[in-house]
Amino acid sequence: MVLYTIYPQEVVFQVDEPRNYLTVEVDNRVFVIELVNGQAQIVRLISHDPHDYLNPHWQPGTKLSFTIPGK
Repeated sequence: MVLYTIYPQEVVFQVDEPRNYLTVEVDNRVFVIELVNGQAQIVRLISHDPHDYLNPHWQPGTKLSFTIPGK
């Protein structure tokens, strides 16, 4: 089944699980990430550069590793 909608999956399917989303800016790219099992996973990329969307490193579902400054 293909469902074309502007609404997020959680609204359409009414998932009651809480999501842990964070918005992070890295090198003029804005990422919406979700913390899953202690790792960050890209949920959404927001960028003005069309080439960013073609970069396989920034695809949704990609796991990120990072360090928190000061820790």
